[in-house]
Amino acid sequence: MHLLLNRLTKTTLVVFLYVFMSSFLLMATSFQLDNFNPDNQTIDVLYDFSDGDVAGFQFDVSGLSLSDALGGYAEEAGFEVSSGSSTVLGFSFTGATLSAGSGLLTTLSYSSITGDEACLSGTVATAPGAAEYVSNGGNWISLE
Repeated sequence: MHLLLNRLTKTTLVVFLYVFMSSFLLMATSFQLDNFNPDNQTIDVLYDFSDGDVAGFQFDVSGLSLSDALGGYAEEAGFEVSSGSSTVLGFSFTGATLSAGSGLLTTLSYSSITGDEACLSGTVATAPGAAEYVSNGGNWISLE
């Protein structure tokens, strides 16, 4: 009886830890700058959400003074995407999510170039339910 109780206790503990830890495990996402177009004053933000759906995102861009964020999968999914001079924030008022996958997240417009390179940093993505994904630190792209 003691052996059965001991096994049951160990099994219960393992199941509890698995469920508890899986709700807090951070999954990976990736953001990348690409397709710098000085003629149109735009730059694309690509994404890879291979580990799951995303309910919101935020990142900073240095080297450019941002003026707008339009198009891409974020707009298709009904996300509100706003940009300040260097910060971009995207989420849905209706609870929509961006499905796992990869592609064009949004296209950023800028009013002026403030450096030799555009750098993506401070990248954050959240899963439905507000768990935060681990995100790459960002990348840079030459503006020359």
